[in-house]
Amino acid sequence: MKLSYTVHIHETVLQWISAHYVIVGNETADKLAKEGSKKDQQSSSTTYKEAKHIIKQYQQRKWADQHPTYNKCDPYYELDRSEQVLIFRLSTGHNRMNHHVFTKFKIGSTDQCPCAAGAMTAEHLLQTCPLYKVLRKRFWSQPTSLQNKLFGCLDDLRRMATFARETQATT
Repeated sequence: MKLSYTVHIHETVLQWISAHYVIVGNETADKLAKEGSKKDQQSSSTTYKEAKHIIKQYQQRKWADQHPTYNKCDPYYELDRSEQVLIFRLSTGHNRMNHHVFTKFKIGSTDQCPCAAGAMTAEHLLQTCPLYKVLRKRFWSQPTSLQNKLFGCLDDLRRMATFARETQATT
């Protein structure tokens, strides 16, 4: 005896249409929603891979729109990860130096540099701290702006990262 089965597959589409109670223009919105619900709904199945690709493209476009000054040729992106982190921490002030730790986390007794000549900040460390005067001279024979040290060319950025590592003040 041979049995055969017939399977019928039906597709059901649910569409949620929000109510617009006590909202300006709700009559117009309700009318448009009702019209839309009566129209044939497009059936489209998207694979996981396609959905992922669409979302990724959308996020990349959104990010690019929000960061119009981004330049992928910026020398910062040619540094290794540890150099990028070091420069980022110094340029934003979010680092382990006394000023940030004391003012943000209330850790320690003061924000002063061990040299006692000012608050221990990136600018102080890189520009004026007497403890690192000789080391600064070794890295920068000529006076160099803080802007150039933190945002200059690739050589400037590498020099600055090496200087900061040698001071051990940021770790």
